[in-house]
Amino acid sequence: MRAQAQDRRQVRQLHNAVPKAQHMVVGRELRRLRKAQGLSQKDAAGLLGVSKYTICRNETGETPCRPDAVLKALQVYRATPEERAHLLEVLDNANRHRWWQESEWRGLAKQKLLTLVTLEEGAQLIRVYDRDRVPGMLQTADYARAVVRLGMPGAPAEEIDKRVQFRLERQARFRESQSARYLCLLDEVTLIRGFGSKEIMRGQLAHLVELSHDPRFSLHVVELSRLDTPTGIGQTMLFDFEEQLLPTVLYEERHESGLVCQEADEVDHRSKGFDRLLNVSLSKKRSQQRIRDRLART
Repeated sequence: MRAQAQDRRQVRQLHNAVPKAQHMVVGRELRRLRKAQGLSQKDAAGLLGVSKYTICRNETGETPCRPDAVLKALQVYRATPEERAHLLEVLDNANRHRWWQESEWRGLAKQKLLTLVTLEEGAQLIRVYDRDRVPGMLQTADYARAVVRLGMPGAPAEEIDKRVQFRLERQARFRESQSARYLCLLDEVTLIRGFGSKEIMRGQLAHLVELSHDPRFSLHVVELSRLDTPTGIGQTMLFDFEEQLLPTVLYEERHESGLVCQEADEVDHRSKGFDRLLNVSLSKKRSQQRIRDRLART
């Protein structure tokens, strides 16, 4: 029962609850300080005059912590001056206005997409595998438009264009970051089946070849013809952070929702599955050539 309760705290279906990575960092610090005092969530709730539910949501990042609540927690948890200064700095960073909060993206950057963007913003390494399509961070505008249009039949062109522009903005922000890296396992079926038209696929394949020369992008093709390929991990996104910020976070995009998981056993299981798939995938050099070959035949 205790393990199940831990899973409920660390695995979140993203409908109305949207944990932002920055608030997850605040929550992790609060959890660390609470545990250092040997307090359970129930004990802390009693001392702080709130419900255990509130403590749980604060520590997972689902409910942003108010500054006054953080100051009270720092007293109850007997934080040192250094710990106090650090957590207040983390809180200030979490509350800063960010690009996806601009009016031009209003109504678009919400729920599962909001969580995804905040994870992308803070991660040092993003590991991705998608059996259905080229991942969004690698898509051309035309390919992205074809994917969005297929997923939103009947949507007005303006809405589709806005979603495509938001995806391109995410890509631009990632390129502007100095240290973040992107490791992608490209299922070969996504290079063959494609979206849109042959012209769109040629443009997408050429873009992948170009990205394969960028040292920050590691692209590995998962061969379609290989037997016993361990693709059972399904659609996977793993976000690795600086150790003092967050442990590795697992994110899964689902229809009309998403799932974010910080539960250590589940994240470790998925990470090992990702590594097994990486080990049987083509090398960067051979993957580049495979994409070139597919481009020549498209």
